Amino acid sequence: MIYTITLNPSLDRTLTVEGFHVGGTFKATQTDLLPAGKGINVARVVATLGEQVAAVALVGQDDLPAFAGELARTGIENRLIAVPGATRACVTILDPADHTVTHVREQGQAAPSGAMEQVKAELAGLARGDWIVLAGSLSPGAPEGGYGELIEMCSARAAHTLLDTNGPPLLAGVAARPTALRLNLFELWQVDGRSVGDGAEQDLGEVPLEGILSALRRVQARGIEMVVVSMGERGAVGLDSDGRAWWAGTRLDQPVVDAVGSGDALGGGWVVAEARGEPFPEALRMGVACGAANTLVAGAGRCRRSDIDRLAALATVREL
Repeated sequence: MIYTITLNPSLDRTLTVEGFHVGGTFKATQTDLLPAGKGINVARVVATLGEQVAAVALVGQDDLPAFAGELARTGIENRLIAVPGATRACVTILDPADHTVTHVREQGQAAPSGAMEQVKAELAGLARGDWIVLAGSLSPGAPEGGYGELIEMCSARAAHTLLDTNGPPLLAGVAARPTALRLNLFELWQVDGRSVGDGAEQDLGEVPLEGILSALRRVQARGIEMVVVSMGERGAVGLDSDGRAWWAGTRLDQPVVDAVGSGDALGGGWVVAEARGEPFPEALRMGVACGAANTLVAGAGRCRRSDIDRLAALATVREL
């Protein structure tokens, strides 16, 4: 069984606006509203790959029907926890003329006291060998060690954990020693103790592979079994449980539509392969195929199985 945890979900509105620029007035040629959040995005990919998955999420009471409907439509088990108010909104503006993507994200509302205990209660049925994906930001005001608490609970039940977050919750979660980390380069530098500024979307430039591998080995030495770093068009690199380094990448055979959520999709594909007992290189292949497939459809985690299968066959995996 695979579970995903989303403590700060969002309603993602995507607008297609040709010629978009700051200060103008435009009409969207297309609009889409999608119940989302990193863990829910991961769950969509897991369900697309045919695996049983339960989504545990703190959802604003006002938006509970929309989230419940999305889970039912996509075959994801509903473990939603209602909290007062509305879920935060995130807006993405796609300009197909200039091939630009603009994001505006609300911070979200603070979760009520006792919410974490409700999350733990939804995990009461954890069994040995289950995978739990803890993904995304924490609700404003939540203790930074929230993910760490959940990781320790899962470890005590011999369940596996994949952590995918940012900032202080990431550092606190790493200290609890999850089974695996899914990071981007910015997050890798955070865990490695480098100064990277304040913006999660900061452009780190072309980082040499040798430097990435050195950082990965230092992170793994802190008690993490496996680490995967997604690098966009450069593919992904990772260390398996034996410390061997692997690279995987695939080539797109169709134009990019929307890359939002591609890291989530990579994590979803990777965890499915791991849960099936496939070797780490094949898990990395599945991950990059799902990440690439995600770019071909608007909406995070809305991969098409046909795209995943085709891109997996096109993927290259090699030991470094």
